[in-house]
Amino acid sequence: MAADARAAHTPAKRSPGCLCDNPRMAVVVKLLWNICLLRVGPELVPPRAWFICPIIATHVAINVLWLNVAVPEMSFALALNAALINLAVLAAASWFALYIRQHEGRFPATLGAAAGAETLLTAAVLVAHGFTSGVVLETVKWGFQLWAIVVVGFILHRALSCRMWLGIFLSLAIVSATMVVVQAVLVPMRPAEVLLQPSAAD
Repeated sequence: MAADARAAHTPAKRSPGCLCDNPRMAVVVKLLWNICLLRVGPELVPPRAWFICPIIATHVAINVLWLNVAVPEMSFALALNAALINLAVLAAASWFALYIRQHEGRFPATLGAAAGAETLLTAAVLVAHGFTSGVVLETVKWGFQLWAIVVVGFILHRALSCRMWLGIFLSLAIVSATMVVVQAVLVPMRPAEVLLQPSAAD
């Protein structure tokens, strides 16, 4: 009886990075950081709107901020369009891959994990941008870009129950598709934007 009483009051062991019904910012960041370190997968991400929606909103905001820092001449509208395209390609590609594997139910957690991990790594690049420059900054940017590709590949590998190399290949394909779509959609918008700007003579 005494042993049963102690067992009843002993908290159950929890997986590292698990939210455990505690949506505090520190717990969310810890979970996403563990995903970035490839310690846990998207299976620990709650597929709930209270978690996914803030992650997506933060993902868009951080990407807009990064584009405005990296390309100061880019307008807010163009940066927002680019961030939304990035999210749309990531979501569409992830859903399609999960649909092919008949794992559509994993889509919310997969998108939340991928968007959250990308947000955390992009925020880290923003911090590095304030402390480095030149070759060091370019090295940091490329390093974090490669890290993000591996992390998203790892997430897809776990969500799709496929090999790691295939997940990384899909992640690289998503990045390439995002660049193509951004170029196709946003480049034609730039001349019109320039025409609307007042000239120096005015």
